[in-house]
Amino acid sequence: MSKNQGRIPVWCKTEEWCALKSTSKILGHKWVPAIIYHLHDNEGLRFSQIQEEVGGITNKTLSDNLDRMQDQGIVNREVENEKPVKITYELTEFGEKLVPLIEEMISWGQDNLREGEKEEAWVK
Repeated sequence: MSKNQGRIPVWCKTEEWCALKSTSKILGHKWVPAIIYHLHDNEGLRFSQIQEEVGGITNKTLSDNLDRMQDQGIVNREVENEKPVKITYELTEFGEKLVPLIEEMISWGQDNLREGEKEEAWVK
């Protein structure tokens, strides 16, 4: 394995803030943390299963996110040549490295979010 395999290229690697900004850009997409969470919990999910697990995500949004995550090396798309063709998605070894961050996000949310009225809620 080459030194750069399993790494996402960035233009700012030498800058102190780069790692935070780049990681935030990956996880900052609204649905990415939920997709990672559910793929980690259930290996080899089909598109419709991911959509059901995540809930509330459109076909196009899920497709765009999976494509981007595949390009980044986070998700692997497996095509099984059976009738009908079966396509499943799973986290790569590289994608699994994001799971501790997702778990910390969940922990922070459990510790710091409270039930509120819809009018005051930050997340609607």
